Amino acid sequence: MGAIVPARFRKDHLLPYAMVSPAVAVTIAIAVIPLIYEVWLSLQDWYMLKRPQPIFGGLINYIAVSKDGALWAALGRTAIWTVGTVVVEIALALPLALLLNRNTAVARAGSALILIPWVTPFIVLGFGWRFLLDSDVGPIHQILELIGLAGGRSVLTDPAGALAAITFISGWKGAPFMVIALIAALKSIPDELYEAAEVDGAGAWAQFWHVTVPSIWNTVVIVGLILGILAFYSFDLAWIMTKGGPQDGTAIVGIQIYRAVFLDLRPAYAAAISVVMLLILFAASLAVLRLRRSN
Repeated sequence: MGAIVPARFRKDHLLPYAMVSPAVAVTIAIAVIPLIYEVWLSLQDWYMLKRPQPIFGGLINYIAVSKDGALWAALGRTAIWTVGTVVVEIALALPLALLLNRNTAVARAGSALILIPWVTPFIVLGFGWRFLLDSDVGPIHQILELIGLAGGRSVLTDPAGALAAITFISGWKGAPFMVIALIAALKSIPDELYEAAEVDGAGAWAQFWHVTVPSIWNTVVIVGLILGILAFYSFDLAWIMTKGGPQDGTAIVGIQIYRAVFLDLRPAYAAAISVVMLLILFAASLAVLRLRRSN
C-alpha cells in the first residue's frame, strides 16, 4: 500500500492555490514590493544634487515631514478635497440613481451615457473645464458671473475658489461610478419592503428614509471609501488645471510629492510623505469601516 498523503497536499486541494497564484504573484510584484521599496527609500538620506546614491539616514525624512508647514497645509487642503469630492459624488449620484432606477429604454441609455465623465481621461477633462471656466470665453464662468458667484476673473485665479472648483469637478467625474453602484443596490431592495411600508401608512419620503437609505447605506460607505482613497492619492486633475496655484491654494499632497521628486530632487523625502499618507489613509479607512459596522 502506498503512503497516505495528507489532505492538504492532495492535487485537488492544491488546485485552488495554483489557480490564484498568478494573481498573488502580480499583486506582490505591483503592490507589495514597491511598498517595501518605498519604506526602505523613506529611511535614506538622498538629495540628488549632493550625492548620486542614497545613504541610510534613519528617521531624518520623517523629522523633516513633521516640521514642514507647507506639507501640513497641503494635507489640510487634501482633506478638504477628499471629503468634498465624496460629498459631491454622493449628492450628484443619489438623485441620478433614483431617476435611472427604472426598467425603461431611456433609463438604460442614461445609465450607459452617464459613464462618459468616468471614462474620459483627466487631461481631456482638465483642459475642457479650464475652457469652460475661462473668464473671457468660458460659458460656465459667464453663468457664475451672472448669478454673482464670480467676478471679472475666473474662479481658478482665486485660491479658495480654485480649490472649490476643482473639488466639484473631481466629484463630478467620480459620480458615475457611484451612480452605477447605487442603481445595483436599489435594484436589490425587495419590493415587499416598500409594500409593507405602504401598508403601514408610510409616504414617499418615509419609505425613502426608512427603507431605501438603510438598504443602500453599506454601498454608499464602501464605494465612498473607494472613491475617497482615489481622491486622496490624486494628482493629475489639480496639476492639469492649476499646477497647485494660485498661491498654493490647490497644492494638495500629491502635488507636494511631485515637487519633492521632480523639482527639489528629493525622492527619499517624497517616499516619507507617501508613507505618512498611507498611515493616515489606513487610520481613516478603519474609522469609516467602524462607522459602517455601528449603523
